[in-house]
Amino acid sequence: MDYQELRGALLSKGKADEDRAGDHVFFFVEVDGKSYRATKLSHNARGQISSKILNAISHQMQLTTKELRYFVDCAVKREQWLNLWRQRGHAWRR
Repeated sequence: MDYQELRGALLSKGKADEDRAGDHVFFFVEVDGKSYRATKLSHNARGQISSKILNAISHQMQLTTKELRYFVDCAVKREQWLNLWRQRGHAWRR
């Protein structure tokens, strides 16, 4: 999976808000009326995502690496992701 695929899935499918103002690009998602940071990427992130970074992003999004791949490939819908988010305990409050 590459960074552009992940970014596209977060924006279109995940309906995440993108904040490019700081040192990193942050993606925020609304869950139960509250805004949470789903993950962050480097401004200059290009190409394939390393397994180490993919694991960190998966953890931040409350998904396994396999579930994150399914999310990007559209096998896991937004509502399914948010249900997992609720069950596993969302950690990053805005």
